[in-house]
Amino acid sequence: MSNRRILCTGNPNKTTLASGVREIWPDAVFMHKSNGYDLTDFSDTNIEKIQQQFKNCTTFINASYIDIGIQSQLLDLFFDTVKVGEVFNIGSTHEYDGLDKGDYSRSKIQLRDNSLQKNNFRINTTHILLGQIDRTGEHEYWIKPVEVAEAIKWIMNQRYKLPLYSIDQPKKPW
Repeated sequence: MSNRRILCTGNPNKTTLASGVREIWPDAVFMHKSNGYDLTDFSDTNIEKIQQQFKNCTTFINASYIDIGIQSQLLDLFFDTVKVGEVFNIGSTHEYDGLDKGDYSRSKIQLRDNSLQKNNFRINTTHILLGQIDRTGEHEYWIKPVEVAEAIKWIMNQRYKLPLYSIDQPKKPW
């Protein structure tokens, strides 16, 4: 897809995945609470505001876990709004590693399943399972936010579509 217009959830002014996205795509647009987007508010007025951002983008990086099911709801809203595009959903290795059996991993599994079911010829989806993200710069082997953005860029440039992709840090026994 040429002439991408990227929209990403998350605050790029904090050390989040959004900060890595901004390093690779400085012109990307970001939706987060501190710039007026409450992504937990699915009232008609707020949905219209979010949909207006979706209409202006071709690529949606669904990066922020906000609360149970929110990422999946945003994916649904993107599909209801945009006719042609691509989505990169950020999941978690907790979807398969058995280390978290709570709401977080269930929410990420729901997002993954929704992403795979929606993937089609109009809107391509990629669900990226991530291990530990280094938000402090203190963890040598954890994944840096910019490395996630670089992986998304690499996926974008592949000849074939990659509906699932996983990045994990080296594991050590306890």
